[in-house]
Order: sequence, then structure tokens, then C-alpha cells
Amino acid sequence: MPSLANIQVGQRIRVRHPAQGELNVYVMGRVIFDELWQRSRGPQNPWVPTGNAYVGFWLETNLFLLNWQNRYYLLDERIPVSDPDIQRDFAAHARKFAQSDQTAEVYFAYPPTMWKMDDIGKFRVRAVEGEGLHMTQGAVGRFIHASGRGQEDNLKRGLVLEDYEGGGQDTVWIGYMIDSNDIQGG
Repeated sequence: MPSLANIQVGQRIRVRHPAQGELNVYVMGRVIFDELWQRSRGPQNPWVPTGNAYVGFWLETNLFLLNWQNRYYLLDERIPVSDPDIQRDFAAHARKFAQSDQTAEVYFAYPPTMWKMDDIGKFRVRAVEGEGLHMTQGAVGRFIHASGRGQEDNLKRGLVLEDYEGGGQDTVWIGYMIDSNDIQGG
């Protein structure tokens, strides 16, 4: 069961935005992601659910609240990207991180700061409810999660790349890393 599972579309929640302070926002949409993995590497080995599910919420004022594992993101900038953009800006860093079994410290530059790669993987969209989300149920994609420090404000920043194989718009989300205690409601 995803964390924050009690939050429903149509209700208001309070979220502490690191730069804007406490916000009382309406939940417009919800998405549930299934984490996928391969039992062994190779193109003939299928990607299957790990049993872990994570949740994201589209909030009024164009915020995306995402919980993945023990990380919480409050993302306030959505940048549609293309496969050539992903190849140019992210692919080499993701390969390096993957080749280390996600143990290497991999840093990369992407405006507005320098990022440290925290996690990569694959997901499937299990369910979409409400409005405002740019993905469809059943869509499959790869993700990159990264963290950094804001150059102007020194706040902990978060970056999430969603690279869809179909059923969604490839997107870079930029915002902030927050704590579960920064979210109230549900």
C-alpha cells in the first residue's frame, strides 16, 4: 500500500513548501506507480512488479507531490523533454550509475544546479484518478531521481525524470525534497 494512501482526490491538504511556506492546496489528481525490476539482466528477461507501489498527487498551483521509497518530492517545475534531450543530458550518467549497481556517486549538471543521482529504475502506472496528470494507466517508463542544493537558497532540491516508453509525456520535474512531516491531511 502506498504511503500517503489516505489522501484522496477532491480534498485539501497542507504542505510545507521549502521556499513558499505552508500551503493549503486542493488535490486534483492521483497516480499510483508500480516499481518494476528484472530478476536478471538481459532483453529476454521481463520486467515484473517488485510489489512496491508509490503515489503522486497533482495539486492546485501546479505542484506535484511524489513519494518514492523514503523520499518525498514537492515538484513545482514541469519541463517536457524529448528522447534526444534525455540522451544528451541524462543517459551517460544513468549508465554509469547502473553499472555500479547504484553505488557510485554520480553527479551531473542540469539547470538550475548540480545533481547527485539517488535512484534509477523502471515503473508502470497502475492507476490515474482525477485531472492534471500527464500519463495514462498502463504506461511504462524509466525514472531518475536526483538531489542537489539550490544555489540561491541552499535548500535541498529534487529532480525527477520520467522517460516513458509510451502513454506519457517525457518530463523533467524540478522542485524540493521534503519530509513526510511536511504533509498533513488524508
